[in-house]
Amino acid sequence: MRTQYDDIGHSYERVKREMPLARGPERATFEDLIAGCAGKSVLDLACGTGWYSRLTRRAGAAAVTGADISAEMVGAAESAEAADPLGNRYLCADARHLGAVGEFDLVTAVWLLCYARDRADLTAMARTAYDNLAPGGEYVGVEMNPRFDWSGPPATAYGLTHRPDADFAGGKDLTVTLHVDPPVTFQACFWTEEPIRTAFADAGFRHVEFRPATLPADAGDAFWDDFRRNPTIVGIRAVK
Repeated sequence: MRTQYDDIGHSYERVKREMPLARGPERATFEDLIAGCAGKSVLDLACGTGWYSRLTRRAGAAAVTGADISAEMVGAAESAEAADPLGNRYLCADARHLGAVGEFDLVTAVWLLCYARDRADLTAMARTAYDNLAPGGEYVGVEMNPRFDWSGPPATAYGLTHRPDADFAGGKDLTVTLHVDPPVTFQACFWTEEPIRTAFADAGFRHVEFRPATLPADAGDAFWDDFRRNPTIVGIRAVK
């Protein structure tokens, strides 16, 4: 099955290198969330080209398995692994239907929940994370800020425009454009806090929290002022 991400494929790596949001707060927030990953086994859902799978392994994780719905993305991740072997492995699978592929200490995801099309998808994604965690294990992820103020400063200056197309109960349908050369455009969903909390609770998680985004240490200039006023992203942590 082809997905919208197969058309992005190998080119997605440049988004992580070039887009200010990805190079700055997205990465810094993720690094904060995985600060205790040394020696742990990790499942990276919606791993894409393996960018954060590789970062997690280099941060000291004992083993990392990445899973993504796009065969093209997984192919790019496997090519990166072949070029610079870290011992990561990758699966082509839909995070909603992956099932239990191991008992991991940590499940990670960057931009997973925004691809849930309805509440059932949200719960299925959360349940996949739960089913792959050891007791006491954690899910950590970076997602769109559920409290993003759509009348406030946009994220365009940071390389991303997410345009609301339609409202639905608990969120919005979006067209997302990443402003790299050439631009990358795809469809996604914005979710408010309540559907996310409910999905993780229904999946069995005993604790869910939203964490403010982290700006990198060198982000002291006025360029990031709009982000500070209206953060585009948050961290999510849930405990099994």
